[in-house]
Amino acid sequence: MKAKTIIPGILLVGLLFGVSCQNGTKNTDKVSDTIAAIQDSAQLPVNEIVEKIIPFPKNVEILLPMQYRKESTGYPVNVKDKDWYEIYKDPKTKNWMIGKADLKISYGFDECAGVDVMMIKSKHKETVLFLTAFEGLSENPETILENKPLIPGNSVNFKMKDKNYSLSVSGTDDDGSALSESDFPEDSEGNIYFGAKNFKLSFSSDNAKSYSIAEVEEMRDVNPKIIWAGDLNGDGLPDMILNLSEDYESRHLYFFLSDKNDKEHPLKKAGDGIVVFDC
Repeated sequence: MKAKTIIPGILLVGLLFGVSCQNGTKNTDKVSDTIAAIQDSAQLPVNEIVEKIIPFPKNVEILLPMQYRKESTGYPVNVKDKDWYEIYKDPKTKNWMIGKADLKISYGFDECAGVDVMMIKSKHKETVLFLTAFEGLSENPETILENKPLIPGNSVNFKMKDKNYSLSVSGTDDDGSALSESDFPEDSEGNIYFGAKNFKLSFSSDNAKSYSIAEVEEMRDVNPKIIWAGDLNGDGLPDMILNLSEDYESRHLYFFLSDKNDKEHPLKKAGDGIVVFDC
């Protein structure tokens, strides 16, 4: 700290000496200008921390550890040409982790659908998804929530870094009437599967205005949920992986990242992946 404080003084003496020796008193105006410039720079706060602005990643790609049909929506292209990372839960420590992925890719034929398939797996059984890297990605993400159902008429509230957040869920039945949590009983394993139309998920923080982050026209016999929520990129704001599948014979995951530069919409979809496995 002392060195940073002393340097402007040393520079001032050195510059004045050099100018005086070379030009005598003829360049008084130049000397004055030099003094003013150095004084201005010396007044800058030494301890000022300039926060790095990280732009929101726009080209994040998502893969699910599943079987993809060649003729289906979301079939991966040029998979082996990209560097993939994976998000998984360590079965021993119960911690969520991010690591470089070693994709296990094989090919086959789906007898039921009658199409060629690509099968993508990981050595980690608990892998949720694969993704391409982005700036700020952490190996040890902070986990706030996991495995939380998203039921129409209900909200999921949580706190992170002393700030309150909420995910509000709405939806209607076939007649257009609003659904509520009481409309959906749990099964024997404690899960809630339901159908809904006009499914909408809204996000808000403290007193900020709520806004929609995902909308699904219709869901059939599904179990929407927060698979994981926490901090992936170290900015202290929530990131999320959500299961918002449209049908019980498909899996559709949404990957949301925080955008610290957007105060009105700090949570945005960075990517999504869908796999259909109907027969």
